[in-house]
Amino acid sequence: MKLEGDRLKGIIDAIEPIKDPEIGISIVKLRMVDSVEEDNGKIKINIKLTVPGCPLSSTIEKDIKKTLEEKGYNDVEVNFGFMSKKELEDIKDVVRREQIQMPQSIERYEKKSIRKIIAVYSAKGGVGKSTVVKLLAETANSMNYKTGILDCDISGPSITSLFNLKGMTYADKDGKIIPAICSILEIMAVDMLTDVAAIIWRGPLVSSAIKQMYNDTNWGNLDILFLDLPPGTSDAPITVFQSIPVDGTVVVTTPQELSNLIGKKTIVVAKSLNIPVLGVIENMSYFVCKHCGEKNEIGRKDAKLDLPILAKLPFFNDLDEEKEESINQLKIAVGKIVNE
Repeated sequence: MKLEGDRLKGIIDAIEPIKDPEIGISIVKLRMVDSVEEDNGKIKINIKLTVPGCPLSSTIEKDIKKTLEEKGYNDVEVNFGFMSKKELEDIKDVVRREQIQMPQSIERYEKKSIRKIIAVYSAKGGVGKSTVVKLLAETANSMNYKTGILDCDISGPSITSLFNLKGMTYADKDGKIIPAICSILEIMAVDMLTDVAAIIWRGPLVSSAIKQMYNDTNWGNLDILFLDLPPGTSDAPITVFQSIPVDGTVVVTTPQELSNLIGKKTIVVAKSLNIPVLGVIENMSYFVCKHCGEKNEIGRKDAKLDLPILAKLPFFNDLDEEKEESINQLKIAVGKIVNE
């Protein structure tokens, strides 16, 4: 049953201060609240997003539930649809009429002398994404592609540890950051810029750091730059997709059902930001018995993601023990990524 009158007004007034995380304007002023219903004591808020599959919808849902719970509504459900073209035009009229100050447009950086920029991404942590970045970069390097890595994980960078890099980087005479060189690979990460053991920054600072590392690094001429994205669907990965001219993303999963479920969310984020999803690398897919050489698959093998599988990598006990089969798969994957 749709709510009306004072009860509806009370809920609308309560959620009016909640802003669209990207536009920075009240969801009520933006006419995103389509309707409010009540069903056996449960309050249902129906929200129309400005774009289908908005990656920040979970933030809106969390804010609405928290706000209404503070007002005594303990059973709240938030449902999402998306606006029509006409409704989006109406929003622009509201903004103009009420002279609402829109946020500044997101700065889009140039491609520079980099042939391909590929984001390696998963909304789930613990899938071995950084290890996959390392293997892809080393494989590309072995195929004579000039390759670089940018570790976009500000809070928990791991690329420097995987390559056993120590020490700080420096700037050239033009103020550009010089990336570390390891086996011809060019590498940049935030822990090469500061000796702070753990960086605790909020969203805007994280976003600024990522953009600065990309834009202010003297990459030179590269065939491919791999971006090691942090997990989740928050500011950091969205900043990368909106600010850096990414050519495509590679999704990393493991064969567990939960990982595949979150893999679908990863794909939604990338596609909603108009980033082509090139395929999936299934990490820790199997292990080979050291004694008999038998291949043992890990987890369920049901096809979950409607995307090409670029490679299935084993559970490595030691990163130096890559099997020939995995190397061949990675070479094929790099070939597809570069020539996509």
